[in-house]
Amino acid sequence: MKTIVVTTILFVLLSCNAEEKKQQKITQKKTEIVVETFDIETFNKKQVNGKFNFLLKDSTRIEQEIDGDFYNTTIRPPLAKMFITDKRYYQSGNLESVLVHFPNRFLKSLKKYDKTGKLTEEINYDTPYKFTFQQLVELIKKEKDTIDLFDNNTSVGRSSDKTGTFWYVTYKKTPMRRERIKVNGITGEILERSHYPHEDN
Repeated sequence: MKTIVVTTILFVLLSCNAEEKKQQKITQKKTEIVVETFDIETFNKKQVNGKFNFLLKDSTRIEQEIDGDFYNTTIRPPLAKMFITDKRYYQSGNLESVLVHFPNRFLKSLKKYDKTGKLTEEINYDTPYKFTFQQLVELIKKEKDTIDLFDNNTSVGRSSDKTGTFWYVTYKKTPMRRERIKVNGITGEILERSHYPHEDN
């Protein structure tokens, strides 16, 4: 009888230990450590009035600046790649955050790190939108109007709340007004075409 009890206890302990190790592995997978750093030495040598801009071979524009206790880097790839990346670094040079966004307004993703490089927050703003941005671009191409996503008069916005999930594309077709297309963010259905008065600059 004692042998059975001891065996049972050992089995439970081993099972608990195995489960604990499994949980530890899962936790470790979720913990992201980043060692990316800002090149403070090069920046200090080349900056003018706290700013340093340069181009990469693929025409990606890098804009760097010092802002109080932080260093900022904005990465503007060639237009075909669409999204801009903003990086912020601690005074030590360690990465503090990475924000990916569309030039005209909406956010794509955000990651934040503590001073040791450990990921502390991660937000994927794309999650509610089953009809993706890439699909929206294809939809816009089929419109009878020519819509330049990078024109200063064009903006792409989106919202997701209890009223629904939507994309909004606003653009200039004729002087003194703006056209607006509202698209279902789940199905891709065009829900509304409208326009409103707008004073041109």
